[in-house]
Amino acid sequence: MAEERPSLYLVDGSGYIFRAFFALPQLNNSRGQPTNAIYGFTRMLVKLLKDAHPTHIAIVFDSPKKTFRDDLFTDYKANRPSAPSDLQVQIPYIHRVVEAFRIKSLMLDGYEADDVIGTLAIRAARQKFNVVIVTADKDFMQLVAPNLTLWDTMRDKRTGAREVRERFGVEPKALIDVMALMGDAIDNVKGIPGVGEKTASALIREFGSLDRLLANPGQLEQTASIRGAKKLAGVIAEHRDAAILARKLVSIDTEVPVEVDIADLTYDGIDQKAASELMRELEFDSLRAELAPSELAPSEMPATERIVEANGLQPLLGALGKAARVNLHLGEDAGGAPILKLAAEGADEVFVIAAQLIPDARALIEAAMPPKSCHDLKEHLRRFAAMHVALAGVDFDTMLAGFLVNPGRPEPSLDDLYHEHLAPLGGGGAASRSEPALISALQPVLEQRLERDGLGKLFREIELPLATVLADMEATGIRIDAEALRAMSAEFGEQLAVLERACFELAGREFNLNSPLQLRDVLFTGLGLPTKGLKRTKSGYSTDVDALTKLAEIHPLPRKVLDYRAISKLKSTYVDALPELIDSATGRIHTSFHQALTATGRLSSTDPNLQNIPARSEEGRRIRRAFVAERDYVLLSADYSQIELRVLADLSGDPTLIEAFSSGQDIHSRTAAEVLGPQAANDPDARRLAKVINFGIIYGMGPQRLAGELGIKLAEASDYIKRYFERLPGVNEYLTRCLKEARERGWVATMFGRRRYLPELNSPEGGARAQAERIAINTPIQGSAADLIKIAMVRLHALIKERGLGSRMLLQVHDELLFEAEEAGLAEFSREVRQQMEGVAMLKVPLTVELKSGPNWAELSANRTLASV
Repeated sequence: MAEERPSLYLVDGSGYIFRAFFALPQLNNSRGQPTNAIYGFTRMLVKLLKDAHPTHIAIVFDSPKKTFRDDLFTDYKANRPSAPSDLQVQIPYIHRVVEAFRIKSLMLDGYEADDVIGTLAIRAARQKFNVVIVTADKDFMQLVAPNLTLWDTMRDKRTGAREVRERFGVEPKALIDVMALMGDAIDNVKGIPGVGEKTASALIREFGSLDRLLANPGQLEQTASIRGAKKLAGVIAEHRDAAILARKLVSIDTEVPVEVDIADLTYDGIDQKAASELMRELEFDSLRAELAPSELAPSEMPATERIVEANGLQPLLGALGKAARVNLHLGEDAGGAPILKLAAEGADEVFVIAAQLIPDARALIEAAMPPKSCHDLKEHLRRFAAMHVALAGVDFDTMLAGFLVNPGRPEPSLDDLYHEHLAPLGGGGAASRSEPALISALQPVLEQRLERDGLGKLFREIELPLATVLADMEATGIRIDAEALRAMSAEFGEQLAVLERACFELAGREFNLNSPLQLRDVLFTGLGLPTKGLKRTKSGYSTDVDALTKLAEIHPLPRKVLDYRAISKLKSTYVDALPELIDSATGRIHTSFHQALTATGRLSSTDPNLQNIPARSEEGRRIRRAFVAERDYVLLSADYSQIELRVLADLSGDPTLIEAFSSGQDIHSRTAAEVLGPQAANDPDARRLAKVINFGIIYGMGPQRLAGELGIKLAEASDYIKRYFERLPGVNEYLTRCLKEARERGWVATMFGRRRYLPELNSPEGGARAQAERIAINTPIQGSAADLIKIAMVRLHALIKERGLGSRMLLQVHDELLFEAEEAGLAEFSREVRQQMEGVAMLKVPLTVELKSGPNWAELSANRTLASV
C-alpha cells in the first residue's frame, strides 16, 4: 500500500478577510465594535479545521508595502478602494484569532500573498505533500496539478485539473496566457480590450500559447472558429504589449525567498483556552461553545486493552454485569475475524474477546442490564445475530446521536466524532483510543448537545428504537420470484433488439445507442435535427432526456432511443441484478436501510435500493410482480395519503387546507377551485395543474420551474402562484415565517425537533442561497412526514412482537409501509396497522392511510377484506 501523503493547507488570508466582510451583514458586539469580518473568517477556519484535519497549515496575508508588480506597472490595483474603516479595525482581531488557533501566519514584504502561497505550494508538492490552497481566487488555478488543488470553503467548491479543463478547455499552466488576454479589472490589469473568458480560452486552445498568437496575427485572420477573428487580430496586434505586461502581472511567482520550512507548518491543534477567551471577548457565544474544551479530555480516556483468556471470561462477565454501564464495540482483528471489546463505565481497561469466545459472553450481551452504549446499533444487532446472539440493553448509539446533532455529516465514524467533539480543533491524525473508550468519552458530550438542541426525545423515542426495527426488517428480507425475473430478462433482451433495429432504420445506419457522441452525430449531422433550445455541453449538444423529449416532437428516432434507454436501465439495474442478490439460505433479498444518511431524516435503502423500484410504467410494474408473499401470506401496503400536504396544513394552520382535509375533500380539486375558480373543481386538467402547484409549493418551486412543468408561459405560472397564495394566505405566511426564522437561526426543524443547518441562506452566491431557501421550505414538511412514519414503524414493530403476530414489516418506501401478513388474520392486522398509523400524532387535520393487499407488490388492491377495516 502506498504511503499516505501528509496534507498542507495554505489559506489566502487577505482574500478571506474581504470575502467575510462583504458577505456578512453588519455585526457589532455590545460595545459597538464591528465583528462581521472576524466572525466570518473564524467560521471559515473552524469549518476548515473540522473538515480537513490538516497535518500542516499556514495562513498567508498580503504585505501593506509595495510589491514587484507595482514596479512593473505603477497603476497596478490603482482602482481598488481603500479598506473600509469598519474592516480595518477588525484586522488585528483576525490576527489574534489565527494566533489563538496556533496556525502559522506568513507575510513577505515585496510580494503578494499569492506569490508566497505559490512558492510554498510548489515546494511542498515536490516534497510529496497533498497541497490544498484555500481560496476563491481563480488566479490560483494556474498552479493546479495532480497533488495541488483549490478549495473554496464558503461554497464548498473544489478545483482540480479536471475542473480547470472543463471550464477553460486548457491545461492549468496555460491559464496564465488566458488571463493575460482577459486582463483583470479588479487589479487594473488591462489585457486585450473586448476579450473575455470564452474568447481568451478559445484563442489559447487554437494557438497553444500567447507567444504563438502574437507571432502569427495573420493566422488569426483565417481562423473560422473564432467570431470576429479578422477584427480581433488587429486589436491584439495593437495591444500586444499590454498582453505581455498582463502576463507578467498575473503570473504567480513560485520562487520567492520564503524562509520557512514546510516542517515548520505542522499543526497540533487549537489553543482552546486562548480561543475560548477571545470568543468571549468578541461575544461569539456559539463559537465559544464549539471551541471550549470538552469535559473529558482525550488524555483521560481509558486506553489499555487486555485480551481475555477463556478461563478469565466468566469472572470478567460477572464484574461487568455489576457495572453502571458497559461500552461495547464489535469489530474485526487484523485477519478479519470478529473481536468484541468491552469496558465498564469509568474503568481504565478495555477487554478484548476473540471470536470463539463471543457466544460464551451471551449472558451479558443479551441482558437488559446494565445499560450499554455502542456505535451503530443496527450494525451491531446484525453482526451479533450472525453469531446467534441477540444484543439487548443498548440505550445509547454514538453514531445516531452524532448524526442528529450534525446532520451535515452522514453516518459519522467514531474518528469523525472524536475530531468533531473531543480532539483539539483541527488536530491532525486519527483517534488512537480504543473504541469503547471513545464511546465512553463521547456519550456525555453528545447527550449534552442532544438536550441543548431539543433532540433528546427524538433520539430516545424515535431514532434509537428504530434501529432495532430496521435490523429486523433487514434480517427478514423480501421474497423474489427469480424465475419470473429471468424470463423477463429474456423478453427485455428481445425488446431491446427490436428497438435497436428500429433505431438503425430511422437513422439510416448502425451506431452505438449507448454512445452520446455517436447519437449526437446521427441526430444533428446525419438527420440535421435543429439544436435550438437544447443545452450545450463541452463536447456538443446534449442528448439527455430533456433534449430527446423535445426532439421527439419532430422526429421518431429520439422517442425510440428513450424507450431503448428505459428498458435497458430496467434490465441492467433490476431484472438482471436482483436474482444475483437473493440469499441462498433464505431465498429472499435483504436490503440495507440507512437512518443516518439524509439530512431530512428520510430513510434510504442500498444493496439493493428497494425504495426505487419503478411503479408507473408497465415494465416497472412487471418487476414489482416478482416481489411476492410466502405461501399463506399476502403483501399488505399501508400508504399515508398526501401526508406532506397534511403536514403543511398543520404547520401553516391555513383554514382552506384544514377545511379540505377535515371534510375529506380531494385536495387537488379544492386547490383547482381556489386558484382557477369553482368551475375547475371537476376538471381533470385543472386538477393536474393544481397537483403540480401543491407539490411545487412544498419543494419551493418558483414560476420558472412551474412554467416548465406545465408547459405554460412564465407570466401565467406567476399568476397561478400569486392566486394560490392569495387564496391560501396561511401557507404564504408560514413560508415567509419559516424563511425569516431560518435566516435568523441558521437552521430549520421538523415538528419533532429534527434540525437541518443551512449556512448558505446568507450566502453571497445567488444559486446557493436559492437552493438553501428551497431546502428551508421543504425540510420541515418532508422531515416531519419522515418522523411520523418512523414513529408508526416503532409502534407497529412493538405491537407485532408483543402480540406474537405472524405478520412481518418488510419495507419502508417513504410514505408507504409494506408488510407480509398472514392471510387468515389479514383483517385484524390491517385494523391494527390503520389504527397505529393514523393515530401516530394529533395534527390539525386527520391522517389517513390507504390499505391494499395482494399476492405480489404490483397486484395490490383495496379488496373486500380491507374495505371492512
